[in-house]
Amino acid sequence: MDVDGSEWRVRQAEARDVGGLAALTRINPATEPTASVQARVEGLLDDSMRCIMVAEADGSLVGVAEAQFYGVAMRRGFGSARLHDLFVELAWRRRGIAGALFTEVKAWAQALPECRYLEWQSSPTGLAFYERMGLVGNQADDSAEHPFFEIEV
Repeated sequence: MDVDGSEWRVRQAEARDVGGLAALTRINPATEPTASVQARVEGLLDDSMRCIMVAEADGSLVGVAEAQFYGVAMRRGFGSARLHDLFVELAWRRRGIAGALFTEVKAWAQALPECRYLEWQSSPTGLAFYERMGLVGNQADDSAEHPFFEIEV
């Protein structure tokens, strides 16, 4: 599903986004060749258990959200999805893009018949975003800087 803002839109990532995704994730070419990063991204786009949403503005990628469903567990008939990444370029923050990316990932998880939870660990930078959404992280088992979040979907 596409979500349009006045200057941007959120959509599912496609093969044409590989270069932009590799650049957006800020991989250091000194530690890993760009071709290697792009090959990894291509493989992730082909993974049916993964959701990668992008935010696009002026023909460039300005945000990304990536989640993965881990399947059901042996002792229960449901599983969890993990939000691996939610990132918006600094210049594009506070415009609703992160919220739209998160909403799309949550909708993807809700559509999976065997998925019961969406979980993630927040970065210090993202914590205020999740708190503005009314979500409270579990800091009992994790550091205060990286609380664990889990919502039922």
